[in-house]
Amino acid sequence: KALLYSGILPGMGQAYMGNWMRTLLFVSLEGIAIGTWYQNNQFAEDKRRDYSYYAKEHWDFSNWIHDYYKWYKYDENTPNLNKIREAFINNSDSVVTHCYQDPTQDLCYIDIWENSHSVDFYWEGNLVRSNDEGKIVEIFEDLCGSSPYQRICNNDTSQIKVLIEEHGLSINTTHHFYEGIQKYDMFFAGWDDNDEVELVIKPNGDKNATSPDQKTYRSLWGDYNTVKTLAVNGGKFMLINRFVSMVDALLLAKKWNNEHDVKLSLNAYPNLRNKSGVGGVKLSLRW
Repeated sequence: KALLYSGILPGMGQAYMGNWMRTLLFVSLEGIAIGTWYQNNQFAEDKRRDYSYYAKEHWDFSNWIHDYYKWYKYDENTPNLNKIREAFINNSDSVVTHCYQDPTQDLCYIDIWENSHSVDFYWEGNLVRSNDEGKIVEIFEDLCGSSPYQRICNNDTSQIKVLIEEHGLSINTTHHFYEGIQKYDMFFAGWDDNDEVELVIKPNGDKNATSPDQKTYRSLWGDYNTVKTLAVNGGKFMLINRFVSMVDALLLAKKWNNEHDVKLSLNAYPNLRNKSGVGGVKLSLRW
């Protein structure tokens, strides 16, 4: 009973055993854990609204489609642009592309459908993923008036927005989407200040594009993750406190049983006529 009671509420098993100091300890720890979990979950929800509103204001699907290939062409006369382009090319030593040996080749640029991550959106009521080549090529042509294989968009963003509304396009704004627009270069063209792009080189050598708007969004996302981690830790501590309370209640019960010479036994009686070979069991408590 002490074990089960503490499994229901930490400290309850200790109360059953009459140890009120330990009861107070485990109940207090549970209250702190619940408070930490609940309060930080509320804060995390506020932070989630902050970053989602900011993304809605500064990241746009029409920008993403229109500007995705703006860094595609390698140009010897624009060295700064070529440096930015390095964030959007395939740096592998693929036998097919040879991009590791010669990153200036146009086929080094990662096409919109070649990314492992995707922008998921609804188009005329159907869910589409941008890494589905057949679907995204057709939609790109509808929105841009040109083929993505040409790596150019003929329509401007205002025309694209009109077409988006006509086809009922809406982004599937999942956690994956909100995480992706601050993390992966394939999402970068959607930021409304992508003309202010700069190249960031990480300690491991990876190159990423960023902009002031994306940096602000990344900060908001980091605030959310910090608070959410605190909430998760509160939930973990609730489980730990419950487990420790159950073990402690079991030890208290065992100590009480020993002091009062209480013995609990479970015996099985054989019966060869049964397939299991067990004829019955007997539970006995002696004191």
